[in-house]
Amino acid sequence: MLTFWTSPKLTLQSLELAVTRFTPYELQLKNPVLDWSPFEFHADLVLINYRDLQSPPLVALQAVNLAMSPRELLTGHITRGQFTASNVTYYLDEQSSDEPIDMEALLAPLSRLPRQIDVGSLHLISRADNIWIFPLVDLSATKNDDGAWTIGAEAAIARRSVSLAAQADWRILNPHTHRLDVTATISGLEEDSQLRASGYVDAAGAQLNYQLGVKGRYERVGDFLRALDAQAYPFGGNLSIEGTLSGDLRGYELTLDELRLVEGDAYSFSASGTMVRRDNAEVSLNLTATGFTREMEGIIPADHTLADLLLRSELELNVTGTLAAPELERTSLILHGVGGTRVSLSSQAQTLQLSQLSTFSQEQTVNADLEGSVSDLGGLLLASGVTNTIVDSQLANVAATFSGEAHGTLDELRVELHKLEAAHPRYTLSGKASLLWRQTLLSAPVLELALSHKSGNGTISASGSIAELGRARGLALNLNMNDLAIAPLLTIFEVTPPFALHRINGTALLTRASDTVRLQDLDLQLEPLPGSNLHITGSGAVLEHEITADLDLDLTRLEPDTWQKTSSLIKVPESFHASLRLRPAYATLLSDTTVGDTRIQGVATADLDRYKLDRLSVDLYSARLHIDDFIKSSSGDKGITTDEPWDIQPLAQRIPDFPVQLSLRSGQVTGPLSRLADLSLAIDTVPGRITLRELDTRYAGGELMLRGNVDYQVSPPALSLAGRGIRVPLGALTEDLGIQQNVSGAMSFQGGLLTRGTVQGDWRSHLQGRVSTAFNDVTVSGAAYDLLMSNLLAWLVSGAGEKTTTFSCSMAQFDIAAGVAHSDSIYIETPRMLATGKASVDLPQNHLDVRIEPRSKTRAFQFPSAVHLEGPLADPRLRVSPLQASADLSAQALLLLPGLTLKLFGLAGPDNPYRPCETGSP
Repeated sequence: MLTFWTSPKLTLQSLELAVTRFTPYELQLKNPVLDWSPFEFHADLVLINYRDLQSPPLVALQAVNLAMSPRELLTGHITRGQFTASNVTYYLDEQSSDEPIDMEALLAPLSRLPRQIDVGSLHLISRADNIWIFPLVDLSATKNDDGAWTIGAEAAIARRSVSLAAQADWRILNPHTHRLDVTATISGLEEDSQLRASGYVDAAGAQLNYQLGVKGRYERVGDFLRALDAQAYPFGGNLSIEGTLSGDLRGYELTLDELRLVEGDAYSFSASGTMVRRDNAEVSLNLTATGFTREMEGIIPADHTLADLLLRSELELNVTGTLAAPELERTSLILHGVGGTRVSLSSQAQTLQLSQLSTFSQEQTVNADLEGSVSDLGGLLLASGVTNTIVDSQLANVAATFSGEAHGTLDELRVELHKLEAAHPRYTLSGKASLLWRQTLLSAPVLELALSHKSGNGTISASGSIAELGRARGLALNLNMNDLAIAPLLTIFEVTPPFALHRINGTALLTRASDTVRLQDLDLQLEPLPGSNLHITGSGAVLEHEITADLDLDLTRLEPDTWQKTSSLIKVPESFHASLRLRPAYATLLSDTTVGDTRIQGVATADLDRYKLDRLSVDLYSARLHIDDFIKSSSGDKGITTDEPWDIQPLAQRIPDFPVQLSLRSGQVTGPLSRLADLSLAIDTVPGRITLRELDTRYAGGELMLRGNVDYQVSPPALSLAGRGIRVPLGALTEDLGIQQNVSGAMSFQGGLLTRGTVQGDWRSHLQGRVSTAFNDVTVSGAAYDLLMSNLLAWLVSGAGEKTTTFSCSMAQFDIAAGVAHSDSIYIETPRMLATGKASVDLPQNHLDVRIEPRSKTRAFQFPSAVHLEGPLADPRLRVSPLQASADLSAQALLLLPGLTLKLFGLAGPDNPYRPCETGSP
């Protein structure tokens, strides 16, 4: 034994003999040198050959230098030492023996390597059906204190220089299994490529299993594919992968979570699936890919029909076959558009070689299932030019789905949509269609749609065709509405109807040529009120969001109970017909209405600014206007009451923010409270002002003229009223005002009033102006009051028994300031008396002060009296005082009357022949 340890030559010979005897290999050493202290081994060449010498050496080491501890080598706990070699070749020949290779024994020496290894070049060679060579240069491996290895090297793979950095740890899982945990990164030295792998390699007897998570990128996809199969399909472009590589000595399976292949703008695909190789067979594929190829550009139209709506297109592929000859087992064409539109054409029957894809769109016949969806129907309609932004906002959350079949080629494709649905919060759209794609133009030769209210409130159906579906041009649809609740539908388009629309029935033809949408042959039955029916015929059009319409409207039914609940008019209209002409800048409405015994014809014109009223004019005419047909009143109401306080301020809020002109003309107005003829009424409003432009009429044979204004532009509001009345019959007036007094005669007046405020109290305190009045031939029921004032004794003897008092003429002019009216020109004349006087009426203080001095017209001895009326307006006190006067006033009366007429009424010339209280006045 001592000789064995002290003789290096004997030791080396013994080692060679032991290898030959106890293993299937043969050890050959060239120029070996062995030193025991310290232990070192040198050799120019070390070969481990198969004993039959028919196969290349298993291991070939050149320029070997090994320095380490023999004790650590025997115990297996290596903490130091160094191994260097200029070249190491490891040759695994799987064809040399039928016996399986003991992989555990083959890899076991890796656990007994020294702490530091440096190899100039390393070739790992495997021969099965083919020869696989993996060369490394400048290999450096260092064992860490925890037993793990840090490895670095460079290599040439597919004529590409790469660097290798790895972490490896050899450990024993159980007595029969060893595991190599490894993390490695391979990076290109001349290009932006990198592969990172992390996992384990298990060796148990003849079994070798591995599982590695891989993630990498390749500047040239061919470098990766040729490493898997030298005959791989010549894909080009950049590749990135992420997945798991697992396998054993028979083969491997690469499970791809994501594979992305990009070749400039020629194509771009992402895929997932598996690549599998077993028993040296070709690499088989089972991938699902999505992407785009330049050849698909011909599918998308280049003009701006659908091109503006399509954002991108892509292919969905099931890739099978082998890496050398890929096949497309299922091909789907996916179109993505605005509004979240997605259309999928999928064919299960066709299998294409990948090389046929470039001519697919020109040569292949499509027999495909079709499905699609739209997540934002409003956005799609807006982009296609069918609707505007208002509709877009209302339909933003409306989604649609459709499915069917497609047949033909991509140049002429026919699509049958068996199911088409869209859901709105209140409505559901369903239907079917036949579509035709020809030369980049999509049309709908057959289209059938039905819109239903979700609560069951009616339907609207459409059937027809669309020549250009992308722009909704060449459209011709027959619309049929059945008991449809139209008001909620109009709110989608932010349209507020002028009256409530409860139900709509009827038909119409919807067409669109170029940019004009027309609604023709309208024949609709609407229900503006429950139990009513409005018949509408005519047509309309929309051009660049501008609406025009020519419509005829007829009210054919109206329930009295409904009318009484919704209108202040007492009677139900018996008929109503109107013709509407609507244009972008104006609208005209001609109407003819019969209410009770009254027929009213009207003309309304409006100036429009973006379909908002900018000005409104309404002119009404009725030959005979019956007030009873319009005003509700109780049977006991016989007059005008003023008990409730008035407040005109709320009226300001009802004035439209655009100018309004209203006029009413009537030849005769009749009713229990009115005896008007030749009525002409005109009222104008502008923001902040109401003007009574005209109120002229004949009243029971007399004439009335009024003008007025309410101005809210000042604070407090200002009210003004000017008027003139000529020979207004007092009997008719007192009856219409509800005054229980038998009076005859006529009244004339003229004047103007101005006041400020919003309620009656303000009006009284701010009232100012001037009013002149005259009464002709007034007869009042009762005793001879004129005789009472001028001759008390005569009245006691005979006048008290008379039934009436006649006033030939009475005149007065009041000047009003701060609510107080003053007059110093009161004139009263009867057949027996002539009186003058003064008066003061204080409206704010509710006080009256009137002084009358009567004179008798007879020459007999008199006892004249002064009449003084003073006190509250509702209950003044009357005092009669004796006077000393005995002149004959008959001559004064004749001279005073013409002067007062001129003073009070300003009648200075012959142009106005009317003279109140004068003989011969008309």
